[in-house]
Amino acid sequence: MDGERIKVLLVEDDGDSRELLAELLEDDFDVTTAADGVSGLRAFEEIHPDVVVTDESLPGMNGTELAQQVKEREPNARVVLVSGYAQVDGAGYCDVVMRKPIDVEGLSKMVCKLGEETKH
Repeated sequence: MDGERIKVLLVEDDGDSRELLAELLEDDFDVTTAADGVSGLRAFEEIHPDVVVTDESLPGMNGTELAQQVKEREPNARVVLVSGYAQVDGAGYCDVVMRKPIDVEGLSKMVCKLGEETKH
């Protein structure tokens, strides 16, 4: 990809999952992490990422609530919701919903595609 790297905010409350996923995505993207929805929203306001990847089940503010807040602040930002549930209320605020267990290669391709959309 030419130009600047896609900025990704990864919001996941499970520390091991967060670290592993961030490590895998860092090869291709600039990754910032947050452990819950509230700190995720704060990080979003600070770094203005192109793509937010968030778990649905988060303490304080769930992933769809975070997605709604992100879209209100920056309608062009893209949100990938990761959930173990087949149906998620509020998923309309998300650009993509991916089921757990997450396919890292598929996630990486989706982040690249969505990030490119925000750059054009």
